[in-house]
Formats: sequence, C-alpha cells, structure tokens
Amino acid sequence: MIAVFALLAIGGLMQAARSFAPGVTLAGGTELAFGFLLLAAYFTGKLFSNISLPKLTGYIVAGIVTGPAVLELVSKDMTGQLKLVGGVATSILALQAGAELNLRSMRPLLGTVARITIFSVFGTMFVLTGALILLRPLVPFLGQLTIEHAAVVSVCVAIALSAQSPAVVMALIAETRAEGNLTRTILALVIVADLAIIVSYGIASSVAASFISGNIDLYGAVGGIGWEVFGSIGVGLFIGFMLGAFLIYINQGVGLFSVLICFVVAEIGHAVHLDPLIIALTAGLWLENVSRADARHLVHQFEAASLPVYLVFFALAGAKLDLNALYHLALPVAIIVVTRASSFYVTCKVATRGPNVDPTVKRLAWIGLLPQAGLALALAELVRRTFPEFGDAAFALVVGVVATNELIAPVILRVALLRSGEAGRRPDDGIPVSH
Repeated sequence: MIAVFALLAIGGLMQAARSFAPGVTLAGGTELAFGFLLLAAYFTGKLFSNISLPKLTGYIVAGIVTGPAVLELVSKDMTGQLKLVGGVATSILALQAGAELNLRSMRPLLGTVARITIFSVFGTMFVLTGALILLRPLVPFLGQLTIEHAAVVSVCVAIALSAQSPAVVMALIAETRAEGNLTRTILALVIVADLAIIVSYGIASSVAASFISGNIDLYGAVGGIGWEVFGSIGVGLFIGFMLGAFLIYINQGVGLFSVLICFVVAEIGHAVHLDPLIIALTAGLWLENVSRADARHLVHQFEAASLPVYLVFFALAGAKLDLNALYHLALPVAIIVVTRASSFYVTCKVATRGPNVDPTVKRLAWIGLLPQAGLALALAELVRRTFPEFGDAAFALVVGVVATNELIAPVILRVALLRSGEAGRRPDDGIPVSH
C-alpha cells in the first residue's frame, strides 16, 4: 500500500508541476522527467515484485502509463531530451556483462553458443524475412513496394526484429540471482547474437539503401562496418586498460568513475560512429580476462551509481511505445511475435542436439532469445532514417513487436530461470543492478 500511495503522490506532484509550469519541457524538463520516471519505476517495480512478476516489467509499465500514450505526465519532448540515458544504460550493462564473462570458464559452452547463434539468430532472420514478404498485404509500406524492393527492405526489418536484449537478460539474472550453465549460456548467447545482428544490419541496410536508390557502394558499406566494429574494439581495449589501472592504483569512487566513463562512451561513441555496446563489452572482457584488477569489485561498486540510470532506461522504453500504432498493426505484430518465438524454439532444438549439451540448456535456452529492448529500438530508429519514404511505418511495426516482447518475454524468462533450479545460486557480489 505504501508503494501505491507513493505513486499517487508523485503522480499528483508531476501533474501539478506540468500545470503550473507548462513550459517545463524547455526549462528543467530533463531533470524533472528523469526524477519522476526514476521514482515511478522504482515503486511500480516494487508492486510487481509483490505479485511475483519481474520488477523490470513494472519499470516498463510505469513508462507506458505515465508516458505520452496514456497519462502524458512525461511528454514526448521529455523522452527525447532523455535519449542519452539509453546509450549510458547500454554501456553500463555491457560493461557489467563483459566483466561477468570469464572466457576460460565459458570455453565448454562456446560451441553451443556458436551453434545457436548460427542456427537460431541467422535462421530466424531468414524466417522473418519470408514472413514479412508473405505479410505484404497486411503491411501497407511493403505492399507499396515492388517485390524486389520489398525483399531487401524485409531483410533489414527482419534483422531488427531478430535482435535480443542483453539488458533484459542481465536484469532478470540479477533479480533471480541465477547462476549455472543455462544462465551463462544465455548471457553469452545474447551478447554474441547482438554483435552478429549489429554487423548484419549495417551491411544489409547499406546494400538495401543502395539497391533502392540504384547506387550500390559495397566497399563503403564494408568500410563503415569495419570502422564501427574494429574501431569500437580498439577503444574498448583502451578503456578496459584505463579502468584496470584505476582499480589497481586508485580504487576510490570506482562506481561513479565507471558511470562517468559510460556517459562519455555513450555521448562520443555515436558522434564518431562507434558502438557503445561493443566498446563497453570489450572493456569488461579485458578487465575480467586480461587485467590484474578485480572485475567483481567493479561490478559490485556499480550498484548504487548505476541503478537510477537503469530504472529510467526501462521506464523510457515503455514511455516511447506508441499504443495507437500497435493497435492498428495488431494482426501482423501478433503473427511476427509468434513466428519469431517459434523460430527460436525450433532452431534452438536443432542447434542443441547431441549428448554433450546440458539438458536444461536444450530445454530452455531459446527463451533467453525472446526479450527485446534497447538494440531493437535503436535499429528501428535506423530503419526510419535509412528509408525516409516509409520509415515511420516500418518503425511502428518494429516497435509494436518490441513492445509486445517487452511486456511478455521478461515474465517467461523469469519463470524459466526459476524452473531451471539456477535461481538463488549467484553470490551477493554478482550482477547487482536490480535491487
């Protein structure tokens, strides 16, 4: 009941602030929206936890209810002003993920991860491409294109729809304190899968845009992807070295210093066409597998400093959802969601055949591929920019699928982690981001 009263109180205060200061979106709107979403997400997460639902789902629902689609306590302008939060949260979670991946202990699982990536991730890209072409009568922007153009656009949209969410997976691992073969496999899988999707989308979108315009520049596309991937890895190695030295020689204010680094990576990375996810992930891998520094100490110190960014990130994901667009695309969205999940299920079963694969991984690993959040939304935005003639409609379709998976998949994954028997095995100094 305390959480309910707190939500009503902060909602009333937010409404009062918007009423007495209608220009708040221009002056102080960023700080106001950040603070309000932080509190709303925190207390809604508490409510959801009390009814045995993931806190993360509560964070997203808080954003939907208070955002432009429902109560509009947080306006569209405010969500736009907070776009940096997404990059920062992605960097924080990627750094934590890298610091959790010990390659020596992961070595027995790498074969399984590679097979699932090849069969499930790339296989699902092809399946969704075919589904989108078949759904042309129900998807107006594809129906207006020639079959050749619709096919190349469908490849780009299918890659965006195939994206996973390391952020959601890490959040639920943290919440359930899961540890074991399934947990490690899923965590490694979604990271490797997202890297594959980033590279695949960069190549596919460049080829598609060139094909539609009639000016194919394959060398330019490959060069751009090479810079984004290998340049990001190089910067990540430097940051990992710097963080390692900070941990060894200073070791004071580690959490705040690391969050500051993530802010810099998020702000500058996109400006020079580098990927914050790859940069931060590489830095974390360096800390855990190369540096003499204690990567676990870094992860533990992250908790207090990163939690506000983390809560606002998922609340923003909810606030940006367009429920009206989702309603008008309900049928194709539902078909794509079911097709995507079915493809992951079937291809994972094929990829994990054999006696050397943990039975729990065989049974449940596919569920880790279901959640979507930041990367899929980022790719949806890139689709809109790459194809301005019909980008808004393509964006609405991708966001509709992401919205559905944001609400459903975390619940399914939480149940899977609990049923696997791995929940509660992680020590208290593990990933500490969702208390």
